[in-house]
Amino acid sequence: MWGKFGEVIFQLVKTPQSLNRLNRAKFSRISIFKEKEKLHFTGLEPEQVEMSINFHYSFCNPAKEVEKLKEYLEKGESYLLIIGDYVKGKFVIEELREEVERTDKNGNPLKILVNLILREDGLGNQS
Repeated sequence: MWGKFGEVIFQLVKTPQSLNRLNRAKFSRISIFKEKEKLHFTGLEPEQVEMSINFHYSFCNPAKEVEKLKEYLEKGESYLLIIGDYVKGKFVIEELREEVERTDKNGNPLKILVNLILREDGLGNQS
């Protein structure tokens, strides 16, 4: 297993093509008369993870896999994100974009590329 988000397991063709992580610091700005603003570190922003995943009919039912992810998005709940042997924390799906790259003659998807933006949930209302 390459990784897992909720009940969606990433392996073989379902392994993300790309994975980007963004970590940011938060600062408050303090205005001082006739001087440059001073910055005061106030903590960290929730981590953001972007990933692109191919779902191919040879290894799964692409439409069902995408439907699971859409359900997670619509519920707005957080789920564990596991990459390799490491639990990265609880994340919500903030954005889901899908591109149907191939269909059969009836229009059923055979290959779907999904781009996800996950945001770390500091409260962790995990399901």
